[in-house]
Amino acid sequence: MPDVYGWGWVPHLPAGLLVWLATSPLRLWVYGLRSVHGVFRFLHLFGMAGFLGMLLLIEVKRLGFFRDASIQDARTPMLTLMNTAFGVTLLSGLALFLYDPIGVGLHTMFLPKLLLITLGLVHAYGLERLPAMRRRPMLRRASALVALAIWTLVIGASTWNAMEQPLNPADIHRQDPSLK
Repeated sequence: MPDVYGWGWVPHLPAGLLVWLATSPLRLWVYGLRSVHGVFRFLHLFGMAGFLGMLLLIEVKRLGFFRDASIQDARTPMLTLMNTAFGVTLLSGLALFLYDPIGVGLHTMFLPKLLLITLGLVHAYGLERLPAMRRRPMLRRASALVALAIWTLVIGASTWNAMEQPLNPADIHRQDPSLK
């Protein structure tokens, strides 16, 4: 029988963990902040837009576009803003997850999204800082493409999750002959 969203082949967070989180005092406290749920959603989207916009600017420059333009003077403030936007996105995402851990955690692309975010962080704070990245322009360009691909896939997974609707249990019973 398919899972809540009908994609039984996609792994998701363990239901036991999600149930434990859903009944935890922290989750109940966050759920009590219902009036600011919209603020969390706004901050999540605003933070991700800021993060992705600055990332796009930096990575497009690293790909070799706009060779005559220099962002060197703005690089440090831009990285500070980018990291702040990422922090806002992460904290608001955690609040949104704690608001409804079962509903959010069972989405088809939630676990892949978390894995992609982890991969993006390893890429940014691990691979990007290797000395070879400074010496080899081809590696730098390839790394920029990888970063853009990872974060584009994160946005794609988020969009998939936002559009996904749970299956109607009555429809499942109609489709599965063993349940008749």
